[in-house]
Amino acid sequence: MGTERMVSMTEPGLPDLPDSRIDVESRAGVWLLSLHGEHDIATQPSLREQLGHVRAAGGPIVVDLSGASFVDSTIVGALLECAEGGSAVSAVAPPESAARRLADLVRMADALPVYDDLAAGIDAARMSPGVD
Repeated sequence: MGTERMVSMTEPGLPDLPDSRIDVESRAGVWLLSLHGEHDIATQPSLREQLGHVRAAGGPIVVDLSGASFVDSTIVGALLECAEGGSAVSAVAPPESAARRLADLVRMADALPVYDDLAAGIDAARMSPGVD
């Protein structure tokens, strides 16, 4: 059985984005962070914090951008930083989505795997070394 928590996007001194959230859960040894709504410089501190928590817990990380209506380069930067830190991190960005257009534009797949759908992302992450 997985664990799940919702993370507030309100950061001191930054605008409140009430429709933006990050759901964090563990699925069969894989950490899943699902972004919903708009994510930019205002929400990237929360994303970095959650990435830090799941990195510390260990195991592969899948960041699902399917529910994100907007992501900017600061979100991509947080994912790249996590991958450069040695974590097994991948992203899900459906074809034709805004997140996928940005991922393709910055060639994110050169640094970390980008999958078309969540099932493919989770399946690939479960094949990572050390996952039971």
